[in-house]
Amino acid sequence: MAPSPLESKDQQLELGEVAFRDGNNALALTLFDRLAAKHDPAAEYWLAHMTEWGIGVPKDPAKSITLYAKAAADGSVPAQSRLGEIYLNGNLVTPDYAKAFELLGSAARSGNPRAAMLLGQMYRYGLGTKADPTESYAWSEVAVVEGLSFAKIEREAAFASMSGDERQKGAARAADLVAEIKKKSTTAGKS
Repeated sequence: MAPSPLESKDQQLELGEVAFRDGNNALALTLFDRLAAKHDPAAEYWLAHMTEWGIGVPKDPAKSITLYAKAAADGSVPAQSRLGEIYLNGNLVTPDYAKAFELLGSAARSGNPRAAMLLGQMYRYGLGTKADPTESYAWSEVAVVEGLSFAKIEREAAFASMSGDERQKGAARAADLVAEIKKKSTTAGKS
């Protein structure tokens, strides 16, 4: 099923995602390629994902990182999160905690729960930033509130290492962050 040129960008993206989930990688690739050529960040993310894992295209970690970086620069929150994770883990590149911290921070502030959990870990261990149990707890709590249930383990680990005063500050900081993310989400939804 070839897409009609009259279909909107959003419809083409949705068709690409359905094709991807259905295993029709050739159609997904065609749609994502076409949209990525028009600088669609979601399509750029999907191309990066397919290239990272070799789904419908040859596996090419270096190219996937370039594609993730382009998508992240164009505003794709999932690309910011994945690229931050890649720089944090160092499985496709040499670890770069400063880049990871920046990318994960941006994605976490946009409501990405995995990025929030990873940012909490960075604060816990002092990777790319100074260790801060209050921030570690707060970002882990944000991940839980945003729906990432296994972030509870990280949150509890941070909580156990905190004093009573730090626990109060962490809870207040988490509430502030959640409010900030919800406000940003509401504002973005109006534009």
